[in-house]
Amino acid sequence: MGTPLRVLLVEDSEDDALLLLRELQRGGYEVTFERVDTPTAMKAAIAEGGASPIAEQTWDIVICDYSMPTFSAPAALKQVKESGLDLPFIIVSGTIGEDTAVAAMKAGAHDYIIKGNLARLIPAVARELREAQVRRERKQAEEQIKASLQEKEVLLKEIHHRVKNNLQIISSLLNLQAEYLKDNQALEVFKDSQNRIESMALIHEKLYQSQDLAKINFADYIQDLVTNLFYSYNVNSSAINLKMNVEEVFLAIDAAIPCGLIINELISNSLKYAFPQRETGEICIAFCSIEANLFTLTISDNGVGFAQDFDFQATESLGLRLVKGLTHQLQGNIDFISYNGVKYKIIFPAKNI
Repeated sequence: MGTPLRVLLVEDSEDDALLLLRELQRGGYEVTFERVDTPTAMKAAIAEGGASPIAEQTWDIVICDYSMPTFSAPAALKQVKESGLDLPFIIVSGTIGEDTAVAAMKAGAHDYIIKGNLARLIPAVARELREAQVRRERKQAEEQIKASLQEKEVLLKEIHHRVKNNLQIISSLLNLQAEYLKDNQALEVFKDSQNRIESMALIHEKLYQSQDLAKINFADYIQDLVTNLFYSYNVNSSAINLKMNVEEVFLAIDAAIPCGLIINELISNSLKYAFPQRETGEICIAFCSIEANLFTLTISDNGVGFAQDFDFQATESLGLRLVKGLTHQLQGNIDFISYNGVKYKIIFPAKNI
């Protein structure tokens, strides 16, 4: 019993068709075929998979004469391509010239054979069937990989969403607990903790909303973070002016969380301490690339600043100690200036984003 082979035979000569079928049978194939010689019949055969007994099945190969009274190989090849089917397409013709054959191959035909020399037919069919199988297997593998990536993307979005929700639950619990506190200092500690948690929750929210689940648009993040902080500390945004000069930089989570926490701490400090007796003030945030491999984050205000003997490196402030630790986590350096307010400049390498 031969190897099953389903052939869509595009041929106007019944005699030539029988010769081709006999050659395929001698080559060890058990052939099921449909012969067509018009565009309409070709279109129907491709759409329906062929007549009984192979209806609703895909063809294995197309063998096509080059020139027919109402049809041609280029027109048949175009129909196969438009169908989206990956079918080997072999031209068998007695009149095709070398230039015409080369043009047909460039258009997508897989081989051409002269009718007077069918010895090449069986090797050509066997080769093209193998290569078609390889292409199908590769396509299946690519589709499986794509499906797997889509599943992981959905899962990762769900993880970021749940982490964000859990962080917000923690923040809400702190808010409820704070209602039982009477000590103002303790209330401030709870508010600072809430803001730190919210800054991390916002990153996870931005990640699951992003097209790229690995990175977030940090300019958008900073805007939302600062807006939340102004609301949290009940700051009049018309009195305290915010100036932002932030490039559209995309940060991965490993850099975004420490950067977000740094911004949270420094902006919180400015909102709480920089303008105790002033009705107006200015806070500035800048984030940009300064070289191919370096980024800089600058935060400043024109508030009251620190005392002249303030030692930034030896500070006992939890917030500033966090800033120093987070800068170290980014493998960066921080400069501190207290003159006409305060200014922090943090430089870290691009390899962390």
